[in-house]
Amino acid sequence: MRKEDFIWEMWHLTRELQRSRMDLCMDFCKKFNLTQQQVRILLQIRNLEKTTLTELAGDLGINPGNLSKTCKEIEENGFIKRFRNGDDKRVWTIELDERGVQVTDLVVDHVQEVFSSFSSKHDSEALESFLGFLREYVQFYRDILKRK
Repeated sequence: MRKEDFIWEMWHLTRELQRSRMDLCMDFCKKFNLTQQQVRILLQIRNLEKTTLTELAGDLGINPGNLSKTCKEIEENGFIKRFRNGDDKRVWTIELDERGVQVTDLVVDHVQEVFSSFSSKHDSEALESFLGFLREYVQFYRDILKRK
């Protein structure tokens, strides 16, 4: 394969992966009247179980002020619970509310179904090789961003 062909194929495939991932997310956004960022926040809170606004902002790379506003919106819609730390009133602890657990369960189940379907078509060696290339690709982009 020519280097130029590889470059443009990678460009188009990564763009298509991003678009497909966003389309998948949009189904849940529409169903539950959430933005993509709100779904991303809910999934990260699920992953952390209980977190602070500062930790969540750092993990997601979101400005803490913007995140606070977004968390207030999703709290008002019953997806999360926020409460002030007893020792430091400036610190908010965040966890999923019942509705947030239900939504993230649906998203996680759907993602597992999609990737199980893909992985069932390949042996473990091929999957590990595939993941190795993806990890390398992700690290390549992280290194580029660090140099900026």
